[in-house]
Amino acid sequence: MKFSRLVVQVLLVFAVVTSVVLSYFIWTNTARYQRGRNVDVTTTESDKNKIPINQVISPTQVIWQDGNDQKLIYNNEENISFSVQNVMSDWKFDHVTKIFKKDGARYQKTIQKHNDIQLVYPTAITVRTLGYLLNSSVLKHSTDYSFNRIIINLNNKKDKNIYLANDNNYAVYKVGVRDASAEPILKLAKKSNIDLKVRLNLMKHGVFTFYTEPIKMRTYSYVIDEKQDSEYTTSLFDANSDDLVTSQDGDVYTYNYSETKRLISDHDRGELTFYDYTDTSVPKNKVAFFQRGYNKAVNLQSSVSNLRLYDADFNDKDLVFREYVEGFPIFKKSQFGSIKIGFSRNGTTEHFLNKVLEVPVPSSNSETTLKSTTSILKGLDKAGYSVNDIQDIQAGYQWESESENQDVVDLTPTYYIKIDNHWRPYQEWTNESAEEG
Repeated sequence: MKFSRLVVQVLLVFAVVTSVVLSYFIWTNTARYQRGRNVDVTTTESDKNKIPINQVISPTQVIWQDGNDQKLIYNNEENISFSVQNVMSDWKFDHVTKIFKKDGARYQKTIQKHNDIQLVYPTAITVRTLGYLLNSSVLKHSTDYSFNRIIINLNNKKDKNIYLANDNNYAVYKVGVRDASAEPILKLAKKSNIDLKVRLNLMKHGVFTFYTEPIKMRTYSYVIDEKQDSEYTTSLFDANSDDLVTSQDGDVYTYNYSETKRLISDHDRGELTFYDYTDTSVPKNKVAFFQRGYNKAVNLQSSVSNLRLYDADFNDKDLVFREYVEGFPIFKKSQFGSIKIGFSRNGTTEHFLNKVLEVPVPSSNSETTLKSTTSILKGLDKAGYSVNDIQDIQAGYQWESESENQDVVDLTPTYYIKIDNHWRPYQEWTNESAEEG
């Protein structure tokens, strides 16, 4: 018996030492984050399900007019826009009424009113889509107007309405609400720990958010998740690898499954395109359009917590998704964002990137101070671009791979400018830095 106990004790000591050694290698090797996706294979599907559609299709800016200044606010410990949506999901809504349309002067006054909160979507959604996201049966059956701003009055208790505003046609709609209080929303606004003064200006190509002063933005670093082509062919084709026909042209690999599906993978650019010629049904209404786009996006990537709907064109049946950090979009070396979904009678097309943010890691870089928007416009004018040339301008993050570690990317703050339908960092348009000198 003494011998048996001795054996057991020796085995226990060996197990503990082995555990310590393994833990050391795991925690001192950044590649652990790459392996993490494989370890969590059994929970991948459930993790996807934890990212609800009203988080992916949600406002990315919260603008608060506190009676003195208009400010873009954010709380890096709590997603304010998502929390406001949760508050609104308990409200009772009435049908939507149009107030006015195509009146730029009146529209500008509306979006600059005092004592209100604006939830701003990067692209227009619709009333029935909002009803679906908030689970409101009344809104689900209302006239399906498009909008990209929700305006909530925080001060006038006699005004029992919220307002939906559309930057594209300068339309404003009124929605009556019951069982509603602005107090929880005001509390969320006061908890913000990022506070940037802004001014909303009507320009030729829409409403631009101007930062009236230089702004400070944090720099981030992330370990990225990168899949092999075989992982995509397994999930997208749902077929035996023996049924695939593979061809190669330089760094571009093409995988065909009979004549029904095709995957093209550009290893140099890190971009993939998937064609499904069997999926020929086109969404007939906008709610189905958003639902199907969301489902395809989350099926493509295992990590979608940072993903947001960025642009949607119901006429062309295209949706674009981007990754966001603290309310600011991440721009990569592609013109389509992170994921682009297209529906047609000939089948669906899915463009996506092979590199996805996985795990944040400590960054040695401090805050970056960017110039005011007015200074950026002056720089563009000096470079030969007039205000009317600018289709959009946004403060965001530039995706930059680390030279020492290809598994890590740095997210560097800068302005991105859209001219001639191309997004490029300010420096590429002007040869000047967007940082405050």
